[in-house]
Amino acid sequence: MGIVDRLLGRTEDRVAGGNWFAAGFDPIINSAGVKITEENATSIAAVYGAVNLYANTIASMPLGAYIRDRGVRRPVTRPRWFDQPMPNNPNMTGFDFRHRLVSSLLIDGNAFIMVLRGADGEVVETRVLDPRLVEVRIDPDGTPTYIIGKQNLGADYIVHITLFPTASGRGLSPVEHHRTSLGLAKATETYAAKFFEQGAQVGGIVKVAGELTADQAEQLRSAFARRHEGVSNAHRVAVLTGGADFTPLAMKLTDMDLITQMRWSVENIARIYGVPLHLLQHPSSGMSYASVEVVSIEWLRLGLQSLIARIEAGLQRLIVGDTTFIKFNTDSLLRSTTTERYASYQTALMSGFLSINEVRALEDRPPVEGGDEYWKPLNIGVLGAPPETPAP
Repeated sequence: MGIVDRLLGRTEDRVAGGNWFAAGFDPIINSAGVKITEENATSIAAVYGAVNLYANTIASMPLGAYIRDRGVRRPVTRPRWFDQPMPNNPNMTGFDFRHRLVSSLLIDGNAFIMVLRGADGEVVETRVLDPRLVEVRIDPDGTPTYIIGKQNLGADYIVHITLFPTASGRGLSPVEHHRTSLGLAKATETYAAKFFEQGAQVGGIVKVAGELTADQAEQLRSAFARRHEGVSNAHRVAVLTGGADFTPLAMKLTDMDLITQMRWSVENIARIYGVPLHLLQHPSSGMSYASVEVVSIEWLRLGLQSLIARIEAGLQRLIVGDTTFIKFNTDSLLRSTTTERYASYQTALMSGFLSINEVRALEDRPPVEGGDEYWKPLNIGVLGAPPETPAP
């Protein structure tokens, strides 16, 4: 049995798709009348949308390895685990690895990456573990120990990334910490489903004096509906005889406020995960195209960028070399239109800090002869220097 089998407890019975909650959390605790687990937390549309938005966005970003040489960033050989985190499982792509990493962070607040190295010290395999299988113990000297089954592993085998660090060593779980808010959102969805499933509400009641047989009552109801139900019969005057009386029924105010409560739940979940409302398809009012663009840039700077920085800092340990590092390319999120992109290239070319071949490389185009030269404007010189005399 290999180290992977021992660490993951392959000899023990396991339930596929178990929840990712931190050790010690009891999912039996009710919040707003419902039990909060990983499964029903992600069944809330806003939670699923926020987690999937972060995970898809980061997983689809270009990822590269670089070395800093005298202040200049240069690309180095791409590590194999970037694209093949598990060589024995070709279905686990680099995209899936990063998606699972981000999902684990946003659901459990922790991402545990088991690292296997070859004889030369290079990383040969990386896999994101189920957080419920890992127990964290901090020694008095601050050294972390990760307990998986009966195995005690150090930081050489485990890369631990936290979303919200705590003194216990584990990151704070967003789902556990906000289970009351998420429970309220889940209870609202459940109530709405039951309202439409079982809460059939009559539009009014026809009262008549005396007793009616079942056939007579059905005939009266059908005749009244045939004359007054539907758009074509709207505002039609009703005439009742024989002492009959019609009493219309209106929806209760608590039921009318259901949609407002559902919208508030989406806003609260967006606040927890720091996602702009329009990215969760929330029908917020008064949002123009310009303001949506500004909010998207703020999400990149204040929400997405910090999460990317945490992941980069954690994965940094898997790169050999003191001056070698990994970096996500967030420029892909800012390439909104072809016109804006080409305009920025023109500014870079005319200012002399990008060459034609460097611009072509950004567009995945091959270099051209003479494209490595840098241009500079002829009408700009050094401040205080005498003007150059043009050649005759």
